[in-house]
Amino acid sequence: MDYEYIYFDFDGTLVNTVEGTAESAKYALNELSINTDNIDNLGRIFCGPPLKESFSKFLKDEDDIKRAIELYKKYQAENTIELSKIYDGIKELLERLKEKGKSLNVVTLKSRETTIKILEFLEIGQYFDNVIGMCSEFPNQNKKEMLKYVTREIDSNKAIMIVDRKSDIEAGNYCKIDTIAVLYGMDSFETLSTVNPTFFVKPK
Repeated sequence: MDYEYIYFDFDGTLVNTVEGTAESAKYALNELSINTDNIDNLGRIFCGPPLKESFSKFLKDEDDIKRAIELYKKYQAENTIELSKIYDGIKELLERLKEKGKSLNVVTLKSRETTIKILEFLEIGQYFDNVIGMCSEFPNQNKKEMLKYVTREIDSNKAIMIVDRKSDIEAGNYCKIDTIAVLYGMDSFETLSTVNPTFFVKPK
């Protein structure tokens, strides 16, 4: 299959943001009097899913969750950009795909503004035609609805999404788009296998 449109998830697929994500979540939870000293894998918990879903694991009050999300986003944008690390081989992959004339796009539940800042910091922003993230246009969307919207005018047979989470595979299936599951991100092979991605990519 000769795919023309390639959609990348961000956290855990293009960029390792676990450290910055953990710091942001820790800050927000501590501000709301949640002790995070004994919480393991905060970065992995918060990398990928909607923030409301992740904060709901620790907070029950809707106003507290809303406040935590605000604190998280502000802290992340102002303090954690330089903690982000591009995965090995990604820049070379993007270069080859652009040379072949592919349309490269990011689809993420992270703030669009923060995503663009990280892409620019890592010097890979120039490869992408579109960065679709949380913003005024998509304030509370889940990945399924976001992907459905951004692919509404293209031939789904010519599109593929590269991801690391089960929920992202489900979004691709929902939109009838082929998917590549990478095995260096957040979810395991066993978890990803349950939703039948089109392809798997193993780390070298």
